[in-house]
Amino acid sequence: MAHLDDATYKSQVRAVWVATAIMAIITIFEVAIALFVHFNYPEFPRMGLNLMFILMSLAKAYFIVAEFMHVKYETRALALTIIGPTFFLIWFLIAFLWEGTAWLEYREIWSVFGN
Repeated sequence: MAHLDDATYKSQVRAVWVATAIMAIITIFEVAIALFVHFNYPEFPRMGLNLMFILMSLAKAYFIVAEFMHVKYETRALALTIIGPTFFLIWFLIAFLWEGTAWLEYREIWSVFGN
């Protein structure tokens, strides 16, 4: 196991604390916006709010993967090997949810199961 010199160790510890602080700020902002909208504007369109939450969650996921899983410090090929399939997983989830919604609509239109 390689030992780090003092300057490298301190820079890595600082990077972890910065990532933690950024994620904490994003989380506090998410909760504040959710509570503000819930109590002051209950008729606010949920699609915009959900999109904001998804984008902020992706930002936090980036910091988790980059800093805590050390992908930021890996070679480009290894990082792409990890991140590439993640995009396909997200695409699969969206595609399956889209297809499931279509099946639900067809079921309601055609009254397939006696509904």
